[in-house]
Amino acid sequence: MLEFIKNFRRKRIIRDLKATPRDKRIDNIEEVKSIGVICQLDTEQNWNVLYHFAKVMENQGKKVNIIAIQDDDINFVVTHQATTICRSKTDLNFWGLPSWDSIKDFSDRHYDLLIDTIGEENFFSQYLALRTPASLKVVYATPSEDPSEVFDLIIRGDGHVELKGFFNNIIEYLGMIKK
Repeated sequence: MLEFIKNFRRKRIIRDLKATPRDKRIDNIEEVKSIGVICQLDTEQNWNVLYHFAKVMENQGKKVNIIAIQDDDINFVVTHQATTICRSKTDLNFWGLPSWDSIKDFSDRHYDLLIDTIGEENFFSQYLALRTPASLKVVYATPSEDPSEVFDLIIRGDGHVELKGFFNNIIEYLGMIKK
């Protein structure tokens, strides 16, 4: 019963955020100046791929900010300076909403490109994607998921998201956009 009430409240929050108007725009990857990444801190291997992507983009003159949800303790070091970590035990309230202090730095910025790497329907990532102003919002989804009301570009695949391939797909697709 309690989960039903939580899910009802979450759906209402998402519905209200979807009604917020925004300007959509697709730019060539070379024209993108700011990138926001929503992720889940789980394995060191995934973090290394994400960190490498951020460094490559920063070397090309792009600003990359990362916000991560952390469910369990991790045994690796997060060294990217523009990374915000939301710990599910301390930074999320009863409803699963992140505290404003934990997301303020990330969600107050406008991004040319917002990437959700969590790879499954997730209240945290949907909430942040709707709360954060971005010209283009990209997500990985399986065929059974339909995140089209939240995200603009959906890259479909079977099973768990493979980050390296996902980032390569985003760069390839945005590289096809005419300048």
